[in-house]
Amino acid sequence: MSGFQKSVKIYPAVGVPGQEVNPGQAIYTAENYISDGTLAAGGFAFAKASDGDVKTASATGSGKVLGFVERNGVSVITNPLTEATNVYVSGASAPIALRGQFYALATGAATEGQSVLCDPATGAVTYGASGAENDTGWIVILPAGLAAAAEGDVVIYQRIGA
Repeated sequence: MSGFQKSVKIYPAVGVPGQEVNPGQAIYTAENYISDGTLAAGGFAFAKASDGDVKTASATGSGKVLGFVERNGVSVITNPLTEATNVYVSGASAPIALRGQFYALATGAATEGQSVLCDPATGAVTYGASGAENDTGWIVILPAGLAAAAEGDVVIYQRIGA
């Protein structure tokens, strides 16, 4: 059994995917989206067809990215024998940011100022030039004076302007 907590910390961890860098600075969608069961903190969201007043978001979709999925610090453990997950369960409300600064894990080599790209078909994140296909409008910022990031390094995704 590996589902039980192994340690207890006094303070929340810093640099966890989806965590806001400067709390209280982000701007969120006006609508209250719920997860279809695929939305993960630290990733991007795409709007799905709405069912009346209920708006659903998914980790994959079509068209432009809706926004970045924030970690809200609330978790649901559906089975005590499973490990923790970044995925919002189906029907859970998920905060989706339009602007701000959030920690993420680099999906490959990245340099400061590169645009964050997201493939709508798979939700896979890559990095490239501004204006490239699947440009999210977010850019890579490297923390702690790093010159470059490799896959798995903690980076910051930032979107400040329009």
